[in-house]
Amino acid sequence: MNKNRIIGISIVVLIMGILLIIANLYIDYNLRKYSVYYAHNMTHKEGTHPEMAMALENIKVIRTPASRGIRYDYDGLAKVYNERNNGNSPSICATYVYGVEYLYSNSKDRSYIFNSDFSLKAIYNSNTAKMEYEKSDIDDEELYKEVYNNFGFLVKANVNHKPLINMQKEFNKKYYKRFN
Repeated sequence: MNKNRIIGISIVVLIMGILLIIANLYIDYNLRKYSVYYAHNMTHKEGTHPEMAMALENIKVIRTPASRGIRYDYDGLAKVYNERNNGNSPSICATYVYGVEYLYSNSKDRSYIFNSDFSLKAIYNSNTAKMEYEKSDIDDEELYKEVYNNFGFLVKANVNHKPLINMQKEFNKKYYKRFN
């Protein structure tokens, strides 16, 4: 009798442990897969762009529309190329060297580096091999419009993709400070 009770309790504890692991994995998957939707519905300060940040950070799990001239490179960093413009092939990716940052390149000599909240941090000039932190000659809003014109399809494909289980509160707990 005592032996059966120990076996029964062990099986119940094992099943509960497995269910707990599966639940935690689903929460993480849900927050990443629907991150653009959650970011769109989260309050954020002006000048931050959480939808684009979440689209780039979670590009391997969100919807990535197939289109002529759009190429995805998942080897190493997940990088997106927009080859629709003749002669100019802008690219964008998330980097994780100094925390989360985003790199947007629209020409052969200039790359723009954005902070984790997708606000402009610096400009890298490959001709001079220098990082420029002073952005006086750059119109931030014009640059964001250019980024959205080239890569806004990632946001549009995911912003209305509603989850079966809405975890907006958990998303806000995790990312509110980052975008405010």
